[in-house]
Amino acid sequence: MFLGQLTPRVDVFKNIYQLDLITNLQVQLALFSVLLSIALGMWNRSLMLTLLVINGLVISANFSGYVNFDFLSEQKEQIKTRSDVRKFSIVQYTFDTEISQSLPPIYDLLTQLDKDIIVLFNVNDLHKSYLKDLSKGKFSYGLRQKEGLASNIAIITKFAIQSKRRNTFLDERGDIIELKLFVKDQTVKLTVMHPPEPASKLHWQRRNLMLNTLETMENTNNTVSPYSLIISELYTSVWSRHFPMLDNYRSCAASLGVYGNWYFNNTLKLLGNFGAINTSHCFYSYRLKLSNLESNSILGGLHNMVIYELALQNNT
Repeated sequence: MFLGQLTPRVDVFKNIYQLDLITNLQVQLALFSVLLSIALGMWNRSLMLTLLVINGLVISANFSGYVNFDFLSEQKEQIKTRSDVRKFSIVQYTFDTEISQSLPPIYDLLTQLDKDIIVLFNVNDLHKSYLKDLSKGKFSYGLRQKEGLASNIAIITKFAIQSKRRNTFLDERGDIIELKLFVKDQTVKLTVMHPPEPASKLHWQRRNLMLNTLETMENTNNTVSPYSLIISELYTSVWSRHFPMLDNYRSCAASLGVYGNWYFNNTLKLLGNFGAINTSHCFYSYRLKLSNLESNSILGGLHNMVIYELALQNNT
């Protein structure tokens, strides 16, 4: 358990498949290590105090960059009071791999939410009729036959799509989609990726290749738009050493704190955020400001629906 808490701090662990997966359990490891320390206190109080101090130091090191209690209220006030910002809303959702998940209630909810940008992962031909209804009167990527549902991605937006580009690096879940959207008189670059799920060591390696590809693409790009947004189901958390470190972007988790969005099974939902892992991510550039991020549970689904707002700020 304590070794698992150290995995984010040791670079060599990123090359070990099992340890990299364990790295994503930092919330659960922190909770159980504290409970274990308290339980041991019934036998030896000195040992309990020692373990609690060690736990406190490790937890502080692992969570210091991703727990921000004041930022949310400050961000809301900033966006509320500035006159030069323009908001737009986003929802991203990853359907369960199991086809037994009921689709109509989820698409009904997406219709009711009526967000400006909808990014869906793990979609397939069974979703096409629902996607067609959801996209009426809107712009989309992935619904046309010549586009296909590349990497099982569908994008629906109220904003006009100025250009579309598909970069393919692997034969399975190896696409990086780039769209340019005309958002409230600004061009916003939207990048979407859905790498392989690390269910095996081979898929883990392929996922890591895609994460590294995204990082290299963005960090070697000398002309990053000040209005850029990356949305992805990365199948990893901020604690993995494979998590993309993007020089010109800020991650949503770093801004508003780590949010859980995936459960190994439905029983873990009883633990709330303590039972969830942070795998769905967004990154935004410096002219965008994030607010009102929510991770909402979906009945019968293992993934939460992640909803948030971004605001465009004028050049000063």
